[in-house]
Amino acid sequence: MITILFWNLSKKESILDHLSCLEHTHSIDVFIFAECPEDLTPAIRDLNSLGVGVYREEVNAQAKVRALTRLGPKDFTHRYSSLGREMAMWSIKAPKLNPAEALIAGVHLPSKVGGSDETDQASVAREVIEELVDMEDNRNHRNTIIVGDFNMHPYDPGMTSVTGVHGLMTKELAERPDRKHRSRLWRRFYNPMWGLFGDRTPGPAGSHYWRSSVLHNPHWGILDQVLVRPPLIECLDDLRILDHDGNHILMGSDGAPDKRHMSDHLPVLFRLDI
Repeated sequence: MITILFWNLSKKESILDHLSCLEHTHSIDVFIFAECPEDLTPAIRDLNSLGVGVYREEVNAQAKVRALTRLGPKDFTHRYSSLGREMAMWSIKAPKLNPAEALIAGVHLPSKVGGSDETDQASVAREVIEELVDMEDNRNHRNTIIVGDFNMHPYDPGMTSVTGVHGLMTKELAERPDRKHRSRLWRRFYNPMWGLFGDRTPGPAGSHYWRSSVLHNPHWGILDQVLVRPPLIECLDDLRILDHDGNHILMGSDGAPDKRHMSDHLPVLFRLDI
């Protein structure tokens, strides 16, 4: 079982103090970060002081996402970073799969806050996914997970479009054959994050909270997502948005992520039986 945690750290160095608590609580093999403080040395030192493995940063060729892992260099290896640096891809040893490898793509896609609109986001998503597909073809399998801050909700066009991420809300939809569009075949992802919306699920109502007085504001959103290709659907053993690190609550007094002291994003934890 491999345990992976993604978190947009909002460049807050104070958050690094919480990583050892998360490791102690959840036994995390791989941390993947967006908006990461430049110096991860204190976090690596604290994690290694726990005596549960030797953590290191795996190279990412200057991508906007970074990874810390206690897996060895042969078990977790950087393979590719996208041309725009929005994505880094690593391979992870997976003895239960055929071939015995999975690809993990970490992403941080453009935000509307930075000036992008839905069309821009969908365009970047398409380019990133095309590069991901090229890597799948290069490695000759589709044992792929994509995780990160997409800066889109699961229902936004860039996430659902056949020419974008093509993330679908049910296993049945995701397991259908590649969809044909304009004489091309387009691969599908399963997006289980749909099932974590709202207050009738365990954990918080989303991974991100938008504090705004605009007329249309759903307040809670899920910008931080984990999607898997059909071959890995049954390997996804656990998936949670965390509001606690085991010792400290990650929420503010208003019931939303504690943006003042930490991040306006909550971490997403998942396990893979590979």
